[in-house]
Amino acid sequence: MSRQERPATAEREGSMNQSIHANHHSPEPGFALRQTLYRGWAALAKPVYRTLPIATPCVVSGEGALSQGVAELVKQGIRRPVVITDTAFVDLQVFQQLLQALEAAALEYSVFSEIVPDPDFSIIERGIIHCRNHQFDGVIAIGGGSSIDATKVINPCARHNIDPRTVPGMLKLRKRGHYFMAIPTTAGTGSEATAAAVITDEHSHQKRVVISLTVVPELAVLDPSLMMGLPPAITAATGMDALTHAMESYLSRYATAKTDALNLESMARIFDHLPRAFHDGANDKEARRQMAIASHNAGVTFTRTSVGWVHAIAHQLGALYGVPHGLANAMVLPHVLAFYLPHAESRMAQMARHLGLHGSDDASLALALVEAVHKLCDQLEIRPLLTMVKEEDIPQMARNIINEAYRSPYPVPGYFGSYAELEAFIRGMMIPR
Repeated sequence: MSRQERPATAEREGSMNQSIHANHHSPEPGFALRQTLYRGWAALAKPVYRTLPIATPCVVSGEGALSQGVAELVKQGIRRPVVITDTAFVDLQVFQQLLQALEAAALEYSVFSEIVPDPDFSIIERGIIHCRNHQFDGVIAIGGGSSIDATKVINPCARHNIDPRTVPGMLKLRKRGHYFMAIPTTAGTGSEATAAAVITDEHSHQKRVVISLTVVPELAVLDPSLMMGLPPAITAATGMDALTHAMESYLSRYATAKTDALNLESMARIFDHLPRAFHDGANDKEARRQMAIASHNAGVTFTRTSVGWVHAIAHQLGALYGVPHGLANAMVLPHVLAFYLPHAESRMAQMARHLGLHGSDDASLALALVEAVHKLCDQLEIRPLLTMVKEEDIPQMARNIINEAYRSPYPVPGYFGSYAELEAFIRGMMIPR
C-alpha cells in the first residue's frame, strides 16, 4: 500500500526537524544531570564493549545445512535434546524435516512448542520445567527470534536451577547451558549470533533484556530452503529488523572498523535482496541465502556495538500494543534516521555512498539515505506511521524509552534533550508525512 506522492525530500525532512525542535521544552529537573551521567557511563563502557570476549557460533550454511547440524549434535554426544519452537511452527513442513533428521539420527528428542511472539517469563518457566522433566542434554531452537531468545534463557536456567526472573540485565547470567543449536527460519533477528535475549514481563508488560556472554549458541544453521515458505509480510518485517541492526550498529559510538565493514556489506545485501525475497521468496533461493547471511552478520555486529533509539521505541510498541518486533523497527527506523541528521551526517553519508545513493555533499547524501529507507518501506508495503499509539500512553512511553536506553547503555549518536522532546518526537511519528 504505497503512500501518496510526497513533497521534496529536503522540504519534508526539514519540516520534520522543525517540528521536533518547535516542540522542544527545557529539560525537566534532573534530566540534564542524568543525561550527563549516562554519557559518562557510555564512554566508560566503550572499551569494554570493544574488547569483551563475545563468542560467535560455528556456522553451517547452504542447502543441506539442517542435516549437517544434526550430524554435529551426534558428534558432540547429544542424545536427549529438547526442540524449542513456537505454537504455529510445529505444523509446518520445515519442522517435520527437523524431526525426521533427529529420528534418523536416533536421538531421543522432546518438543516444547509453547513459544509465542515476545514470550513472557511464565512461558520461560514452563520451558524450564519441560527440559528438566526430559532430562535434556542439549537444546535446538527453530523458528524466529522469539524461539531462539526464549531458548537462550530456558537452557541455562534449566541446567543450573536458576530463576529466570533474576537474570535480566548486564552479565547477570554467568552459567552456560547445554549444547545449543539455533536454526533461524527468518532472516531478521540475528538472534542465533547475539549475546542478548528479550523477554516480556507479563506483570509490567515491559521488555526485559538479558545480556550474557554465555547464551550465544554453539552452532547456527543457516539453511535458505527452510525460509522459502515465509510469507511476504513476515519476510518484510524480519528483513527490516536486520537492516535496523546493521544501521544502528554502524551509527553506534562503539562501532569498529570490523563492524563497519560487516554492516555496510549487510546493508547492501538487504537493499539488493530483500525486495526480491518479498516479491518472489517462494522461488528466489539466492535472495533467501543472501538475506540469511546479512541477518546473521548484523547479529554478530550489534552484539558488539549495541543498538539505539529505534529498538528502545520499538520495544514499547511491542509491549503496549503487540506490534511484532521487526515491524515495529521498520516503522520507527526512518523517523530515527531523520532525527540523527544533525548528529551523524557524515556516518549516514558514508552509508549512502556504499548503497550507491547520490548527493552533492554529506548533507544531501544523509537525506538520500532517509529517503531510501522510506522507499524500501514502500516496496515492502510497510507504512511507517504509528497510528496505534494512544496519547495518554505517550508520557510513560517516553520514560520507559529513556530508562531502557540509559540502562543498557545504548551508545547513540544523538540524544533527546528532555522527556517533552521525546514525547513530541513520538507524536510526530503518528502524523502522515
